[in-house]
Amino acid sequence: MKTTLSSYEGVATLEVLQAARRYNRWIAEQIERKVILPVLEIGAGTGNISEHFLHHKNYYISEKDAGLVRQLTRRFAKEKNVMVLQLDITKEIPEHLQAKFGSVFAINVLEHIQDDGKALSHISQLLQKNGKVILLVPAKRFAYTLLDKKLGHHRRYEKEDLRSLVEKNGFKIEELYFFNAVGLISWVGRSILERSGNLRSYQVTLFDKLVPVLKRVESHLQLPFGISLVIIAAKK
Repeated sequence: MKTTLSSYEGVATLEVLQAARRYNRWIAEQIERKVILPVLEIGAGTGNISEHFLHHKNYYISEKDAGLVRQLTRRFAKEKNVMVLQLDITKEIPEHLQAKFGSVFAINVLEHIQDDGKALSHISQLLQKNGKVILLVPAKRFAYTLLDKKLGHHRRYEKEDLRSLVEKNGFKIEELYFFNAVGLISWVGRSILERSGNLRSYQVTLFDKLVPVLKRVESHLQLPFGISLVIIAAKK
């Protein structure tokens, strides 16, 4: 896919990750089981996760970057169930979107925001009473690498810090767990061996081939570490 002009420097990485179809599906499965319609995806990027939710009616996709909004609009132009919005979660929520959604999810978004507490407060405004927020964020401070920095990540999260942040902003936590343990090992190992700070397509392709095995392992074991944290919480 040809890249639309965008101010987001991580577009090249998002396009590399399009090849990780098994991994993107695995991420989508973490969200799918808790979705309540209508559903809003925040920070959809180029739509790598979005394509797994096209069967849902009342599915809204949002991005703050105008170039990415245009790209998403073109990509999903034929999908009648999809509505694309330009939305900046760091700013006040427009009145017509307040209390509109049964669930809101964001994949690798919160770490890009300096004031993540304010962002969560705004997510709460988007949700109906008892609505669900589902977040996937990068885990473990020690794993912060040059690639994190290049992607504009302000932080990686520890489990208890994320728990506290979400609870302070008016949510009751239902689930909180590490995701993709092998990914954390490979992320740190890659950063030691390679100083470029770039994610390469062959690395993504190789990892994606391992996903079926990783899914089986993590379905039976809840490991105390992972490349990401997943949190599911209900608005009080």
